[in-house]
Amino acid sequence: MRLFRLEIKRIMKSRRTLTLLAAALLMSIVMAYLPISFESINRPGEDGKIIELGGLPAIQFKRDYFEKTAGNITPQKLAEALRTYQSYVKEYGTLNDVPLDIYIENIMAIRPMLRGLIEAFADPKTGIGADLMDIDPDEVEQYFYEKCVSHLDDTMNLEQKEYEAARQFAAGRYADVDQPFYLYPGMSRDAFDYTTLYILVLSILCVAIASPAFANEYQTGSGSDSILRCTKYGRMKLAVTRILSVCCIFIVIFILGMSIHLLILNLAFGTDCLKTSFQMLFSVINLPNINLGQLQIILVLAGLLSVLAIVSCTLFLSARCRDSLTVLLISIVILFLPIFAYGALGDTWIGGIVPSAGIGMKNNFLYQLCDFNFLHIGGMSFWTPYVILVSAAVEIPLFLFLTVRSYCKHQVA
Repeated sequence: MRLFRLEIKRIMKSRRTLTLLAAALLMSIVMAYLPISFESINRPGEDGKIIELGGLPAIQFKRDYFEKTAGNITPQKLAEALRTYQSYVKEYGTLNDVPLDIYIENIMAIRPMLRGLIEAFADPKTGIGADLMDIDPDEVEQYFYEKCVSHLDDTMNLEQKEYEAARQFAAGRYADVDQPFYLYPGMSRDAFDYTTLYILVLSILCVAIASPAFANEYQTGSGSDSILRCTKYGRMKLAVTRILSVCCIFIVIFILGMSIHLLILNLAFGTDCLKTSFQMLFSVINLPNINLGQLQIILVLAGLLSVLAIVSCTLFLSARCRDSLTVLLISIVILFLPIFAYGALGDTWIGGIVPSAGIGMKNNFLYQLCDFNFLHIGGMSFWTPYVILVSAAVEIPLFLFLTVRSYCKHQVA
């Protein structure tokens, strides 16, 4: 325990470490502030002029305004909303011709519900969304959730036509999704995008902190590293203690940073919106049976697992390489590899099993949950979120074992 405390103290005394940790906490606030500041809405004022609200006033107005449509999304509620929408569009010709005061009073509140209809009634052959004016409200009232199931089948037939296992998996997962869906005003998709972006920022900072863990000692040559290798605990115990101290610091800073980030978001947007079904914010045919509150927890846990995986890989490189700059450069390449691989090749095993899989932009874990991406071996199909989680869980102990082994071998050399 004394050796562990000394390692923690040694790492935390570094000016570089303190700077990077301060940056991690600062970015948690910045990444929470940005989606709040981007919120905006127009409403008519008392004198007939249009008033534009932004930031917290816009969020508060939306929460109060959309409260009238909050709750479970029954087919009857959807059908009535569609009838209202169609009546005003028919009266004024197009949606753009509807006067702003009438639009805000009668249409704007029901638009979030109607987005799901565009998907559910999409063309089965092309997947192109339907026009709201072409949808029969009576059909919505009778078959909305059945249409969601058929749209999922159509989508899987288009995207996974050659893989029966993938289609069966998707159908089985969607059969477990709770219906009716729930919709509460508040958090936007942008907020979740910035949460995943913050996880990427944390990953970069953690890699920068971990890269000199062992390599810096090698750089001292016959100095500190030579002394340490002659001590009683200069091999395995020192390596394990150093790994534990580094990982503990990362876990604490990750949890602290994510807690601050999500606390700011939830205070700004409200906690009622966390009861919204995952399908109502992203796509009505999404497979996870979760709400937005559960989504936040999943993103934190998956992000922590991925960060620990890339940190473990960095520690292994630090135990193998003789200077921290080389370690940092290689680790950054590995960190960004899934982003470039996804942009160039789409979903591949390379982007799914590297330590940083699930961290990034369009390839991040949130978008993998939203999409229907599968990796295939023979007749077997594996949903990419499962591949990412299982790979990270395997790689963490593997890389940590290789780190200890490499450091001990270096001590003997």
